[in-house]
This record gives sequence, structure tokens and C-alpha cells, in this order.
Amino acid sequence: MMKLSKNDQVILWSAEEDLRDQKYHQVLNKMHHLEEKYPDNGQIQLLMAQALFKLKKLSEAYQIVFSYRENLSEFPEYLTEIFQILLKSHAFMLVRELLATGIKDDSSDNWLQKIDREESIYRERFGQQLAEQTKAFAHLGALDAYQQVHMIDNGLKLPLAEYTTAAKAILSDPFGWQVTKTQILLELKAVGSNASVSLSWLDKQSYQVTIDKLKPLNQYPELVEAIREVDQLYAAEDPIKYQLIEKELFTQSSYIYPFFDKVIQEPAFWVKMIAADLFGDQLEPVGETQRKMVAWIKQIHQAESFMKFV
Repeated sequence: MMKLSKNDQVILWSAEEDLRDQKYHQVLNKMHHLEEKYPDNGQIQLLMAQALFKLKKLSEAYQIVFSYRENLSEFPEYLTEIFQILLKSHAFMLVRELLATGIKDDSSDNWLQKIDREESIYRERFGQQLAEQTKAFAHLGALDAYQQVHMIDNGLKLPLAEYTTAAKAILSDPFGWQVTKTQILLELKAVGSNASVSLSWLDKQSYQVTIDKLKPLNQYPELVEAIREVDQLYAAEDPIKYQLIEKELFTQSSYIYPFFDKVIQEPAFWVKMIAADLFGDQLEPVGETQRKMVAWIKQIHQAESFMKFV
């Protein structure tokens, strides 16, 4: 992300003052000016979101916050306003996720109580609509891949209890897309759920999984070691191959999660298999472990091909 010049930093600071002084249109004018020069700057975007929220333009404010949801905890000074935007937008899962990752002080309990209260109010006011939303989310496995991605985003506007109920149906579906299941598991993990779920996994076997015992993707040693291997082999020598292999590795991780130890038993060989697949190289497995890994990667390709034709 490009660093702001000294002059532009002064403009941003003045916009923060304008926000405090309730001069919301001035905030937008200044941020639109900076946005042209720094389109990927999250601070600029979130200042715009706060001004839009104050001007009763909730939908526009939410879209900005949603676009920067992966980085919200980097802006602790804006979190209170962001919480308000998410709650008013009924984005209950997102606000819980932000609470779990962005707030580490005594205000956490107060915010949790507020989320619980807002969820209860939503149930009372929109009970029928909520039931329909929950049912549609629970049956997202019947949709094509693109529609599933869209529906996963819609699911973030469910209260935690309804999300968890629908998630259990999705995760236990033996015909469901593993990529979607991984996203559901990671979301439940992100909000701090301690639910126990039945997961019909890539191998069509059913596993009991406790959410709070799962780890984020970047904490599984087998995946970390594979990423390190890609970096050592290709980062300096062939940046294009590096990007392609790394991208494929992360794509595969959505099928493997959370059983990396079962699948990637030799990270270096897994990377070699990816390279062979991508660039047409010949690779012969040696020993039973490597033959099992070849079978796993074929299973992943089969699952990928199936979704392309759905």
C-alpha cells in the first residue's frame, strides 16, 4: 500500500477532525480526493464509511466495511463506529468476528451483550424473514459455485444461533462442496464458536469436529512447511512459478482443511506434485506415503472438476 505524502497525511488528519466536528460532507470531499491517489488505503475508505453512516447512507457504509473486513482490526480507533455500522446492517457474524479479533479490553463483554440484544430484537421483528434466510443458507449446497460464494456472504447477516444451525446442515451434507465447508468452519472459528459439528469431508467420511480446537489456516505445520518449500524453491528463481504454485496450494488447502496432517504427509513432495501438474512434468511417487498423496491430489482435482460442471 502506497504511503501517504506529508501533505496528504495532513488532509487525512483534518478529515478526522471534521468527523469529530460533524462536518460529514467535508470528510467525503477530502477522502474522495485522496481515494483517487490511494485507492487501496483502508484508513481513507473507513473514514468515508463513517461519514456515510452519519449521513444515513447505511448501505454504502456497509459495503465499504465489508470490502475491508479482513483488515478492520488494524484500525482500533475506528472500531466503535465500525461496530455500529455492522450492527445497524444486521451483519451479526461480522460484528462477532470483529469482536473476537479486534477488541481485547474490558469493553468486550458490553459489546457481546449488545450483539445478543440486537439479535433478539431482530428475531422478534423479522422472525419469518429470518426463518427463510436460515433455510436458504442451510440449502446453499444445491447452488453452483458462484452462487454459493454469494450465499456465504449473505450468511454473515444471520445471528450466531441461526448461522450455527444452518452450518451444521451444510457441513454434514455428503454431497456438499468442500470449499464452502471450509469457509463455514473458518467463520465459526473466527467468531469464537465452541460448537461441535459433524463434518462430511473430502473422503466422504464423517468426522466430529469441535470448532474451538481448530486452527487458522496459517497455523497448520504441514501447510506452513509447504509454503516455505515453495518460497525456497521459486521465490527468487522464478517469481511467476512461485505465484502460480502458491495460489494452487491455497486453493487445495480449502479442500484439505482441517486434516492437513492426513493429506500433506511430505510437504516437499506435495509441492513437487503441484509443480508437475501445473507445468507438465513427470513425477513418480516412491513408497506408500507418496502414492497416497498422489491419490489425495487426484481426489481434489475430481472435486474441483465436479463443481465446474454443476
